[in-house]
Amino acid sequence: MSFRYSLTWLHTWSGLLLGWLLYFMFITGSAGYFDSEIDRWMQPEIPILEKPFDTETQLQKAQAHLNRVAPNADHLYIEFPVGRSPFFSLWWHNPKNTNSEDTPGWHNEKLNPNTAEPVITRHTEGGEFLYRLHYTLHYIPAKLGYWITSLAAMFMLVALISGIIIHKRIFKDFFTIRRKKPQRFWLDTHNLFSVLALPFHIMITYSGLMLLMLSTMIAVPAALFGADEEKLKSLYDSVFSEPEHREPAGIQAEGAPLISVFEKALKQINQHYPKSSIAYIGIDHPGDKHASIEFGATEPQGLKPYTQLHFDAATAEQYFPEESNSKPSAILDFYFVMEALHEGLFAPPILRWLYFLSGLMGAAMVASGTILWATKRKEKHNKSQENTRALTWVECLNIGTIVGLPIAIAAYFWANRLLPVELETRATWEMHSLFLVWLLALLHPFLLCNKVPAERLWIQQLIFATCAFGFIPVLNALTTNIHLGNSVAHGDWVLAGFDVFMMVMAFAFFALAKRIHATQDRKQ
Repeated sequence: MSFRYSLTWLHTWSGLLLGWLLYFMFITGSAGYFDSEIDRWMQPEIPILEKPFDTETQLQKAQAHLNRVAPNADHLYIEFPVGRSPFFSLWWHNPKNTNSEDTPGWHNEKLNPNTAEPVITRHTEGGEFLYRLHYTLHYIPAKLGYWITSLAAMFMLVALISGIIIHKRIFKDFFTIRRKKPQRFWLDTHNLFSVLALPFHIMITYSGLMLLMLSTMIAVPAALFGADEEKLKSLYDSVFSEPEHREPAGIQAEGAPLISVFEKALKQINQHYPKSSIAYIGIDHPGDKHASIEFGATEPQGLKPYTQLHFDAATAEQYFPEESNSKPSAILDFYFVMEALHEGLFAPPILRWLYFLSGLMGAAMVASGTILWATKRKEKHNKSQENTRALTWVECLNIGTIVGLPIAIAAYFWANRLLPVELETRATWEMHSLFLVWLLALLHPFLLCNKVPAERLWIQQLIFATCAFGFIPVLNALTTNIHLGNSVAHGDWVLAGFDVFMMVMAFAFFALAKRIHATQDRKQ
């Protein structure tokens, strides 16, 4: 037996055993690349921007509002609806102070981008929830989620490496699609999606393992520094230290007008990045002698999502934060590169779409692999007139996961529109709705597998997915005023793009259902 042939078994089972979890991680992780855009759609109370955002005018209104609601805050943050961010938001942090009636901790308000007036939005976890799912899962402790997803990523890495080794004609088969034979078709489909985004698959799997290594390989630092949680936390903080922030002087001082510092920063940014604009402003220790202002510009430098400028709030002079005392090692630099590549926060729109599509191709690679496993064994068992419970389970899991998970995500969006806005636990029930619908989608093939052919079960769920996604723009139009026609008329391509993509998804599911139905007719 050759080495290449012996790895076939390893490739098959490393991909199959946790294949449905890997599919879940690819789908939810891919959605995370547009988490801010999903957040915007899921908060329809925020009015559409009617004209180009006037940053300078709205900045003064936002500052006046912060002066009223957060007079004692030690950190202020203003986020503008420019670049990828769709929100005009205010954040402030109130310190623990017994002499103040302000509630300590972080607070947030969304503002109307046209008037800078506060907007009350519905409670939702938005796209951030889908992003978190791909590495923490849900209903279980976060650390356990890290372990499970890291194990799945390790299986994925083994499947990728073994797949590269066993595939002798990897580039030749890339251009081959044999549609008439189901087993060959799914093999060719699996090869196509595997090769097309192979560099992305390797990068995203390896970097994902690296990002969670301090959770899954905790024995290494524990053996060197002890298992005490405080010691390990201090070790983590020292290794991943950020540039030092100014400490407050404790002396009140009236700073330069924020608008004048803003104009100074904008002028400097435009000199180097003419197409850039300021996306956010952060103020540390306002009213203090050592107060500082950070400006984030949309034009990135390398793998950083923003170009940052720092100014002394009292003198309006630019300064450069001191880096941590110890210079980062090459290993730590490599870690930060992998982190930036994995999260893709630096990516401009075209590259972000490539990230997203590559993630979907990863899901398609895993899905076609599990379908191929079932198809090969189904043909073998049809010849021998036998069926096994394992084959039935795999087929049912394929249907309930490959189609059922997207249906569940669609239900998450439906719940956002249908749950009462005043419901206190509505964000929690949005999340529950995803898993409740997914449970129903998983039960559907298991309950009917002995009565209905598998092809018909596929068609039933695909038609349901078509309706679930296809009617989201309709539901949006019936329940809000940010429907497709309105968003297109105002040039809000974030909102319009969401509705259009829902229709694209509906069309894709309908096309798959139609293909399976045609194949079934040919067999009969």
